[in-house]
Amino acid sequence: MVNSRILSVAEPDLVSYPHLAYPLAVLQAEPDSLRWIYSNFVQLYLSDRGDEMMADFYSPNPFDQFVPILFGSPRLTRNLVRRCFPSFADFVRDSIDNDCSVWTFVDEYYIPGSVAYQNRFNPHGIMIHGYDDGNRLFHVAGFLTHQRFGTTFIHYDDMEMAFNDFEPPESKPYTEYTLLLKPYRNFMKACEFNLQWVMDQLEDYGLAKPSDRRMPAYELRQSSPHVWGMDIYDELRRRAEQVIENKFILDHRPFHVLWEHKKIMNKRIAYMELQGYYSCSRETAEGWRDLERYAVVNINLILKYWMTLDKKHLEQLIDRLGKMKADEARIIEEMLHDYNLRCG
Repeated sequence: MVNSRILSVAEPDLVSYPHLAYPLAVLQAEPDSLRWIYSNFVQLYLSDRGDEMMADFYSPNPFDQFVPILFGSPRLTRNLVRRCFPSFADFVRDSIDNDCSVWTFVDEYYIPGSVAYQNRFNPHGIMIHGYDDGNRLFHVAGFLTHQRFGTTFIHYDDMEMAFNDFEPPESKPYTEYTLLLKPYRNFMKACEFNLQWVMDQLEDYGLAKPSDRRMPAYELRQSSPHVWGMDIYDELRRRAEQVIENKFILDHRPFHVLWEHKKIMNKRIAYMELQGYYSCSRETAEGWRDLERYAVVNINLILKYWMTLDKKHLEQLIDRLGKMKADEARIIEEMLHDYNLRCG
């Protein structure tokens, strides 16, 4: 009998980066996980490394921290996988048979559909959640066509080469590791939605306060300067002005993260109301929806600039970031004031 098995994955709420998309794709296939998911992913930070910037959610992810509803997410080195299994395909099949999706790093030179296929060396994360021995195909989630998150199939032989035919470069030591993602269903059922924690994170975000003081047990101080919460708007405006002066190259991804921040906030608001945890006022809920729509236009503006190099798009973006910050500050203040009156 030909063996095959496919583990369920969902369309994740966040796809800015693999360390957000892959665990959420696994978790959101389990309805009970939503209590933990919507209790988190509120605070943002931006790290400025001089020549580049990265905006991200300040919430536990299994690559850096322990996520209780993911069964510990064992981390294996590349050499350990090679020593313990005859082939990478054997390792993947064994993992999936034990209900674990495999999040690993491969050279996309060997991955059909990726931007680097047969073109250049490019180590990047990919998640395997199923196998089909009959057709010798893996079921994969990744950032392949147009570098957008999606699912596809990759032949065993291509995946074998992609995993084995490179060693982690010094600039990307994290590509040494493979993580196993397995839902911890018993813990999910016992996990409660934490409304107070949502509001605490939102307060930190609104006041641009560092949240690493809240979780010092697992968060190391970063060497690059960090900007927190609402101050991200000012930093993006400053950097956009430097682009106009030909002093900086501004990536579009921080704007995508800002949009996803509003998107997951709106999903959280709908979830809280549906489950009876908390209901925002009509004005506050509409305000968050407006911010989400506003953030989409900001993404389009930074993309238009890089397509045309017309600086008027950056000037519009700078003005919009100022307005968006003011609108969001007002909405957050209203939401926290209402919460404190009713629940504080």
